[in-house]
Amino acid sequence: MNDSMIGVASPGSLSRRRRRRGRNALLRIHRVIGLFLGAVFVLVGLSGSILAYRERLDEQLNASIMRVEIPQKDAVYRPIDELLAAAVAAMPTDGKLERLTMPRQAGSVMAVTYIVETDDLDTYVHQIFVDPYSVKVTGQRLFLHGDDPLSQPLIQILMTFHWTLLLGVNNAYVVGFLGILLFISVLLGLYLWWPVNGDWRLGLKVKWGASAERVVFDLHRSLGVYCAVFLLITLFTGAAMIFKPATRNVVNLLSPVRPDPDFGKSTPSPGRSPIGVGEATEIANKAFPDGRLHWVLFPNTPTAVYIVGKQADYEPNQTKTYRNVGIDQYSGQVLHVQDRARFSGGETFLEWLFPIHSGEAFGGLGRPIALAIGLSPFVFYVTGLTRWLQKRRARRRPAF
Repeated sequence: MNDSMIGVASPGSLSRRRRRRGRNALLRIHRVIGLFLGAVFVLVGLSGSILAYRERLDEQLNASIMRVEIPQKDAVYRPIDELLAAAVAAMPTDGKLERLTMPRQAGSVMAVTYIVETDDLDTYVHQIFVDPYSVKVTGQRLFLHGDDPLSQPLIQILMTFHWTLLLGVNNAYVVGFLGILLFISVLLGLYLWWPVNGDWRLGLKVKWGASAERVVFDLHRSLGVYCAVFLLITLFTGAAMIFKPATRNVVNLLSPVRPDPDFGKSTPSPGRSPIGVGEATEIANKAFPDGRLHWVLFPNTPTAVYIVGKQADYEPNQTKTYRNVGIDQYSGQVLHVQDRARFSGGETFLEWLFPIHSGEAFGGLGRPIALAIGLSPFVFYVTGLTRWLQKRRARRRPAF
């Protein structure tokens, strides 16, 4: 052997050593993010799993005021003016109408939202529920109070926790930053998943007959790769919605994104009373003959307008609609029409963020997937923590 080669590692050995050191460094980053931030996202994920069925659960938890009997097979709703009048009669005198949301399905109630402002500028948002078949007020509840989120209904508490950790709307960016870090951790996990020998099929299997340590390792690795794409999409859409202004700016570089629509202003006319909600909906029906009435946002100042939304079955977002008509509250003139059919590619992308994140974009299949993805951080945290503890015990075990 040449004396000059003694003690000098080969180039291949040095390359493998560098890769091993780099891999170990990435593993430490992945582990630190998982151990210290994973616990928070276990709770965020569990709340997201519940929220995948938020409307159904909300109705079941409050069935006495949110569910009604359908009087007959072909029963139809009473006129919307009658339904609103019943709700207004049950409102306090200092309440201000905010919106009306039609029943989401047969047997559901119509919800009328009103706002009460206190002398210290505190705002309470209440809901009144009306049986659309009998015009009977079934009950009401406090729906939203930013300074006291725990006074809200359970589903609303979970919603607030899911995107703000109950730290307040202005601190929602905390969840956004955590989501970005977890997104990075998932990418690192994918890199670390790839077997060193290149046989990717090994990373998809669990050796159930092996030691407990190996089973835990295989579960963490294989389930991680199966769920990775769904997790990345969920984390991306969640962070994109929390950092919405930045998201809009980035998307606008690729496809034009218009500002939020200006539905115009009403022109007060001496001696003319505002039109009724029924007339406003009939006007909106001419702009959108198809679809069903989803909501009506009420004018709360002399120059404000009715905003009437018609929802189509093919819309990805079933929580809100992007087919809205701004109507002068006095003349009934249509001032602005927002039609998702005219969206740019960038606007369509933004529209799809929430439906994809919540799973409702994919109908009956989407919500079970959202439920499973919400549960996955719990599985990854338990298996990752267990594996870390196993390694710690092994290092502390005395050698003989």
